[in-house]
Amino acid sequence: MAQCSEDINKIRQFVAKVKNFSSQYNSSSWSANTVVGPPRVYPQHGDLHGAWASKDIDANQFVEVQYHEKVYLTEVNIYETYHSGGTKRVKVKNPSGKWETIYQANHVTCMKKSRIFSPPIQKPAYQVDELRIEVDCTAAGTWVEIDAVEMVGTKFNFDLPEMPAQLSKDMGQLVNSDLFSDVKFSVDGRIFHGHKAILTVRSDFFRAMFCDQMRESRANEPIELKDVSADAFAIILHFIYTNEIDQNSDCLLLLEIWRVADQFCLDGLKSIAFINLCSNLNTENVVDIYVEASTKLPMIEDLMTAAMGFMRSKMDEVVRQPNFTSLPKDVMVDIIQHMTEKMSISDSK
Repeated sequence: MAQCSEDINKIRQFVAKVKNFSSQYNSSSWSANTVVGPPRVYPQHGDLHGAWASKDIDANQFVEVQYHEKVYLTEVNIYETYHSGGTKRVKVKNPSGKWETIYQANHVTCMKKSRIFSPPIQKPAYQVDELRIEVDCTAAGTWVEIDAVEMVGTKFNFDLPEMPAQLSKDMGQLVNSDLFSDVKFSVDGRIFHGHKAILTVRSDFFRAMFCDQMRESRANEPIELKDVSADAFAIILHFIYTNEIDQNSDCLLLLEIWRVADQFCLDGLKSIAFINLCSNLNTENVVDIYVEASTKLPMIEDLMTAAMGFMRSKMDEVVRQPNFTSLPKDVMVDIIQHMTEKMSISDSK
């Protein structure tokens, strides 16, 4: 069993494109386009080829950059390689297309060394893929050069549950164990052992079951759980004790787990199941995942959006899948129209 890591959700990316800039020293070795991609100059310090240098030396220099993927921004890393300390403001482009300040310096400085500047930003509540870095050259009295700008963020706007490895391993020994077990569950004819104290503190669903004088809290017979398969409950029970699930779980089983986790008030499990599903989308399973996410209640709208985006990006392969016609008609029409538009654009070039 593998522990779900924050890295599944985290995305690190360097600049994909320069959209605009105030000025540039030249169009080659010190151009604004040198900030595209990973650093070339850092950790060196000096007036070196490969970093952006403005032509004008004043308080109003800037570069506007775009990244490949929109993320919920958590960190900006600016590689300053000549007269560090001149970054005075960082902005993001909000959904309405306007620049919004997420960092502003009280004053700029001038340091005779290179650095990776990670300003304390105000994290936007929306996804972004464009940054504007504003530079003030007045403290240096000359060029302030930037080598690269890394944007760090998450695909999804929620935190993944964490669990110390040894504690997870120790708790795993109690999963479905009759050692000190004080409750049993019957699921699809299979018997599972549990511990009320652990189940109660981990899930409001089980808290209600055991603490609110429901019939189950007094019954000596195994508690029968319906609307959940034994395979799904085994994974859910393991998560309750360890905060881990098998990341190789079948995608349709993960969909069932997401819905049961919603019923059992296990938000961390929902997050892990969702991320595993998005991470394992492929042309062979994406149609089944979309249909399953959209036709059963509760509908998983975020997963529908992710699956739809994947299908549109791989539409040439998806339309050839035998199960393509199981999609809702409006979704099939959307994908076919998108493919036709793409072919028309390609033919016109």
